[in-house]
Amino acid sequence: MAADQPIAASSGALDRSAALWSNSVAQLVGVVIARVSRAGGILYAARALGPDTFGLVATALAAYEMLRVTGEAGLDTRLIRHAAQQPATAASATRQTLWLKLRLYAVFALAAVALAAWQSGREGALLLGALAIGTPGLAVAGSSQAIATARLDARGLIGYQATAGVLFFTLVAGAAYLVRTPTATALALGLGDLAAGAVMLGYVALRLRLTEPSMRPTSDWAALREAWPVGAISILGTAYARLGIAGLALYWGSAAVAQYGVSYRVVEVFLLASSAVAGSAYAVTARVEAEEGGARARALLDAVLRRVAVPVLVIGIGVAVAATWLPALFGTAYLPAVTTTRVLAWSLPVMFVNGLLTAHLYGRGRFHTVLRIALINLGVTVLVLALVLPTGGPPAAALAVVCTECANTWLQSRAAGLGRGAWSWRLAAVCLAAGLITFALGRHAL
Repeated sequence: MAADQPIAASSGALDRSAALWSNSVAQLVGVVIARVSRAGGILYAARALGPDTFGLVATALAAYEMLRVTGEAGLDTRLIRHAAQQPATAASATRQTLWLKLRLYAVFALAAVALAAWQSGREGALLLGALAIGTPGLAVAGSSQAIATARLDARGLIGYQATAGVLFFTLVAGAAYLVRTPTATALALGLGDLAAGAVMLGYVALRLRLTEPSMRPTSDWAALREAWPVGAISILGTAYARLGIAGLALYWGSAAVAQYGVSYRVVEVFLLASSAVAGSAYAVTARVEAEEGGARARALLDAVLRRVAVPVLVIGIGVAVAATWLPALFGTAYLPAVTTTRVLAWSLPVMFVNGLLTAHLYGRGRFHTVLRIALINLGVTVLVLALVLPTGGPPAAALAVVCTECANTWLQSRAAGLGRGAWSWRLAAVCLAAGLITFALGRHAL
């Protein structure tokens, strides 16, 4: 009997690994549909409106993204862990999560619009208010994705994501083509998110039978106390990514924000695989941690990193090379975005790896560790921006992202217990060197 135990353990590990990758593939398909439709609608608007006008929308979108992560408050990440480890309470936990998020979004949206009115006047308040219409849709879409991730049921979500993506793209592209004003585009974005959320609600309602009565697993305050470290991490992570936009708006104006916004949206499309694999890895790690302990979870992480390191590096190189075609796609007005995209491309490989490292630490319940690292990341971003943004323009904002993501990789690799010879350490060193060289060459060319 004792001799059979290693075989059983090995078989269980293979089953989990197979489930991780098969669900990741299905999740990738769904995320590609959702993100490409979103990025496609926004990039079409960028082309239709032009850099100066789209810069206003891009600035409001940065604030909208902060509103999204603030109102989410880490509750969806908490939902994944609970639903993966306690499937019987999934319906109750989902209802509670949705109701909490809707209330949080309402409060934070009102505060954000008031702040926008104070800082940017009536136009800024209108833009953010139009976008904020979509927050209920964001709440539903996030929890739907969380439940599909926890259940390793990404395949069942694909049809809903496709329908939601078509609705979003149609609304945004139609508004950009027909009206071509910042407010109309922002309103179309908000309504697109709202419509997408209504579609995604169908998945949750059918899979979990939300109308059936069941016992609430914890109080609302207990759920918030458990989720707040993850919410704080999301806020800090989004803040550091948006600090560059704020600095560009201050030093360089809305046209520079638009140039950087286009580059970031292009690069963001190639992170779809990261979110797919990381989501599945989180759910699987949570189960492995509960059943077999941290050593087995670390072995799973190391195996995944070995498999993805070289392919994601190749993707980063490909994006840097393909950046030459941006003016052909979006117009010659976006020629300055070429250098920015080339610098930002070197953040892609480490962003991918950081998603896996974060999923590993989350799956092991080490939320406070990731929070401490996020605070350090914010400091790295502020330092790099202070040094290079005033004279470097949009490529400097891209360099700040590269430096921060590389620092994040090193810190999370250490927290995960990975040795200095691990693929994550090597990848971060290569990307940091390449990002610095690309930035220096771009400035010399200018």
